[in-house]
Amino acid sequence: MSIARVVRLLILVPAIALALLAGLGAEETPRQRLDAARATLTDIDAALKADNSTDADLARLRAESDSLALHLQAVIAELSPRLDASAKRLAELTPKTKESTPASDATSQELTAEKATHDALDADLRSARAMLLQTEEYAARIGTARRGLFARETFARSSSLFSPLLWSGLFHEAPRDLATVGSIFADSLRGLAQRMNEREALALGLLLLAMIALAPPLRWIARRVIAREAKVAAPSRFQRALAAAWTILVLAGLPFAALGILAYALDLFDVSDPHLQGGVDALLDGLRLVAIAYALGRGMLAPSLPNWRLLGLGDRAAKLLFRFMMFATTIWALQRLAEPAAEAASSLYITVAARAVGAALISLGAAYTLRRVPDPAVAPARDTGAPARTLAWILTALVFGATLAGYIAFATFLINKAMFVFGVVSLVYLADILVQEGAESALRGDAPIGRGLTATTGLRRNALEQIVVLIQGFARLAFLAAALAAVLGPLGLPSQDLATTLRAAYFGFTLGGVTISLSTLLGAGVLFVVGVVATRAAQHWLSERFLPRTRLDAGVQNSIETIFGYIGIVVALLVSGAMLGLDLQKFALVAGALSVGIGFGLQAIVNNFVSGLILLWERGIRVGDWVVVGADQGFVRRISVRATEIETFDRATLIVPNSTLVTGAVKNWMYADRIARIIISVNVAYESDPEQARELLIAAAKAQDTVLTIPAPLVLFSELGDWALKFQLICFVDEALMAERIRSELNFDVYRRMREAGLRIPYPK
Repeated sequence: MSIARVVRLLILVPAIALALLAGLGAEETPRQRLDAARATLTDIDAALKADNSTDADLARLRAESDSLALHLQAVIAELSPRLDASAKRLAELTPKTKESTPASDATSQELTAEKATHDALDADLRSARAMLLQTEEYAARIGTARRGLFARETFARSSSLFSPLLWSGLFHEAPRDLATVGSIFADSLRGLAQRMNEREALALGLLLLAMIALAPPLRWIARRVIAREAKVAAPSRFQRALAAAWTILVLAGLPFAALGILAYALDLFDVSDPHLQGGVDALLDGLRLVAIAYALGRGMLAPSLPNWRLLGLGDRAAKLLFRFMMFATTIWALQRLAEPAAEAASSLYITVAARAVGAALISLGAAYTLRRVPDPAVAPARDTGAPARTLAWILTALVFGATLAGYIAFATFLINKAMFVFGVVSLVYLADILVQEGAESALRGDAPIGRGLTATTGLRRNALEQIVVLIQGFARLAFLAAALAAVLGPLGLPSQDLATTLRAAYFGFTLGGVTISLSTLLGAGVLFVVGVVATRAAQHWLSERFLPRTRLDAGVQNSIETIFGYIGIVVALLVSGAMLGLDLQKFALVAGALSVGIGFGLQAIVNNFVSGLILLWERGIRVGDWVVVGADQGFVRRISVRATEIETFDRATLIVPNSTLVTGAVKNWMYADRIARIIISVNVAYESDPEQARELLIAAAKAQDTVLTIPAPLVLFSELGDWALKFQLICFVDEALMAERIRSELNFDVYRRMREAGLRIPYPK
């Protein structure tokens, strides 16, 4: 099995696992699973044609559609390789020409059977793909229907808060409604007395008394466990975030646990009456919301502990915001509690009046808070909370205006979703601070975890810093995606649509035999990264361990290392392309497309790349060589894909395109060997002895230990000039890098010897 096939199967594991969890038995054949999917599609189509579907019904249909899409994708993933294998086998059994016949009857029967299998698999695969398209169409229709229903219900107009008809109808029906609610409550109490015996009533009472008795000590313990000490002057941001998270967990966890125990006890003792179950649920939901608001306010705002406050707010603003949070959630809980009473009494007036009064009170409370939040001591230019307050004022005006205009449902929707978004943003903000500051604190070089990683893995400090940045970046991206998915649903865009979009991007689509999807792109990217990392590791091993122990010079070692890197990257590209479904033929098509691009302006890049390969192969210029290019000269430090880096004698780096080195004239002092010739010109006055001058120059050359004896130093009497006798001292050194220094030493020595011998150097005439 190829690497691409293995990675593809590993990527499809989540989809297959979800399909199995959805109840798809592994013992069913693909044909049976397709029949079941076809029946489900028929049911979804019939349900969509009904005009009285509620949002809950549409949500259920959407869940069925999503589960069916996973099911069909798993079937397609199972049938595709089987169809490919059957097509290959059918090609092997089919005669090459029309005139030829099968070798035997057995082969003919096998060919007939394989053709039937191939046709059946092809039909099933086509059906699965068609049903998957139909499922996506149904998902789009369900999303459109849900958004339409949401818009109709949200923007439905009812009575205004100041409408006389609303309040006259409410007061007119109040006696009947109160009598109805009282009758239902009395009937529930009588039914409860008949259902419960004395032992169950005693047990329930003892449980309630125990919960009441445990509330004060648990509250005391919670205060001690939170332990945000006021005497700590300046806790770090991570400490404040950690304390805020622990405060929220404790202050919200204890009430949630108590309410959960209470709800379980009511169900256990069969206390809840079906007629009062809505009221009990509303009461529990309201208490949970109040507990969450209290925990978030104490954790994030810390009204009484400014040194532990996570948000940059003053004491006045923090206390006002905390009071408004408790006020708004209390109003919401009371409004939520009034709705079951209205439903029991079948009174629309109670629902509208409760929502209108609640929306008006919350908007007025928000306006009062926003008016008093700004601190007069803070300059307007430094007020960072101004944009948030502007947005809050706009939202408050919308809520109050919608309440006055009669759009009570819209005003209630804005309040509910504002509370939800505030909670989500607060938790995401807190989690982001914990990850950002926690990773920074834990993976510091002087932190215990950072020191442990450095000691065990050999990572350097900058590598730890890079890991911290990656963790912070991926965590922030994940938090933003989670917040987006959570916020889109409350804003009227069901998060299932986002999940479907992400799933479609994950599985993708096939274009020209190439699968374009998030799964294949991730798999191909992982394979390419693994290939590049393996290539770099092998290059490091070659350059640091193996090649230095050979007799090859530095230039050959660099050529081997670079060419190995090119081969590794090409192999990684081929393997990742195979993951995407690109075979050699498709690579040829891509190369043809690239050739068109080369004709439109990539000639220089390709020319430099090929020139780099020529340099590495012919080794006319190697790493470490002393070369002269035009007016510049220096040592070759690196031959890369596009250019060659030359370090000049003044420590500057000269970037020369590879094509210039291949097609231009380059002087290489070290191409054949490292021997260099030194020529020193000397002028002597006419009254001097030429033989004495020659012996002096030969003696100066032989006095230098680095001057070669073979070939021996040579003195040429080059010219009888107009004003001097001109000589040339020619000698050789075995290291070209030392030529200039030796030339300087020879000049010093020749001048000293000529002064001592009385040989005069004339001035030009």
